[in-house]
Amino acid sequence: MSALPLQGIRILDLTQALAGPFATMILADLGADVIKIEPPTGDLTRTTPPHMVQGTSLYFVTNNRNKRGVVLNLKQPAALQAFYGLCAHADVVIYNFSEGVAERLKIDPETLRALHPRLIVCNMTGYGRQGPDARRKAVDPIVQSLAGAVSITGIPGGEPVRAGIPTADLSTGLFAAIGVLAALQGRARAGEGASVEASLFHSQLNLLNYIGTYCIHSGQVPGPVGSGHPGTVPSQVFETRDGWVTIDAGFDRHFRALCDLLGRADLAADARFANRAARAAHRHELLPTLIDLVRRQTTAYWIEALDKAGIPCGKVNNVQEALESPQSRQYHAVRETTYKGEPVRVLSTPLWFDGRIDHPVNPPPTLGQDTEAVLRGLLGYGDEAIARVQAEARAEAATA
Repeated sequence: MSALPLQGIRILDLTQALAGPFATMILADLGADVIKIEPPTGDLTRTTPPHMVQGTSLYFVTNNRNKRGVVLNLKQPAALQAFYGLCAHADVVIYNFSEGVAERLKIDPETLRALHPRLIVCNMTGYGRQGPDARRKAVDPIVQSLAGAVSITGIPGGEPVRAGIPTADLSTGLFAAIGVLAALQGRARAGEGASVEASLFHSQLNLLNYIGTYCIHSGQVPGPVGSGHPGTVPSQVFETRDGWVTIDAGFDRHFRALCDLLGRADLAADARFANRAARAAHRHELLPTLIDLVRRQTTAYWIEALDKAGIPCGKVNNVQEALESPQSRQYHAVRETTYKGEPVRVLSTPLWFDGRIDHPVNPPPTLGQDTEAVLRGLLGYGDEAIARVQAEARAEAATA
C-alpha cells in the first residue's frame, strides 16, 4: 500500500478525555488529517496525574499523536463561524460533549448537516441521546458498573471489581471509529453524510456478548468466576512454584493431555470429568486437585511442558514484561515519538497493511499550536480575522 488508507480524509476532533481521542487517534494513524479543536483551557487530560512529560500528562500524549491542534472558543461568534468554515473542508466531525451541549453551541448533527449535507457527524455519548439516563454523568468505572461488567469480575464471594483497563472508554472509541469508517463508505456509495452515535453504556453492554445471551435465555444471573470460564474447565490462572500460568485445557483432547502431564490419567477417565459439560458441572470437584498439582512445578517448567503437549498456555506477564516481550518487539508494538523534544514511547495501532506498520508517530500538538496555520491555510484568514478568534480564546482562558 503506497499511502495510508484514510489519506485525504479530514476530521474535526472536538473530543476530550479517552474514548473520543482514542477513536480519532486510530483514524489519524490510518492517515486521516485530524484537527484537534480544544477550548481555550485545553483538553482536560493535559493535566491528568500522575505521569507528566514537559508539563503535559502522558495520558494526553498517549491518545493524541498524529493530530494538528487548534484552539477555538465555540461560545463566541468569530470562533463559531471559523468552525462552520472548517466544516466545509471536513469529512467528519466527532465530539463527546455532555447531552445538550452541542445544541447550545449550535454544532449538533442536525445543524451541521443542514449546512453541509455530505458531513459525517459522530456523537459519542454516555448513555445515548434518549432515555432516562441520557443526562447522567458518564465515566468509565460508573458505566462498567451500570452495564453489569463489575458484577461478573473478581473472585466468587468477593467484592465486585472493575476491569484493570477502561473497557467502556476503549470499546466506545473502537465502535465510534468503526461507525465513522462505515459512514464514509456509505457516503462514497450514496453521496450523503450521516449521523453516527456511539455510547459508553451500550458499548460496554455489548461486550457482555455471550454472557448476556446466556442470561437472557437461561434466566440465570451470572456472577464472577475469578480467572475462570463459565463453560470451559479447566481454563484459568494457576499458581506455580514461582509465579502464575494460565492453562486452557477445555477441549477433551487437551484435558487428556494435561492429565497425562500431571500423572493423573485417571481424571480423564472419571465420568465426572470425561467431557466439557461434565467438567463444567463438576468444576469444584476437579479444580482443587489440578491447583495442587500445578503448584508443584515452576512456571518455566509448565510453559515448556504444555507447549510441547500442544495445550494452550501462557505465563501471566506483568505489564512491563508484556511490553518488552519478543512478540511485542517483533511487531514494533511500542513506538517512539517526542513531546517538546523529550522522547516518549507509546503503543502503536495494531494494524498492518501488506505486512507493514505504515503509520507515523508524530508528537501530539501543544495547545493551539496550529491555529494560525489552519485558519490561514483552509479558510484564507488574514491577520485581523485570526486576531479576533484568538482574542475570544484569550478572554475565555483569563476567566477560567
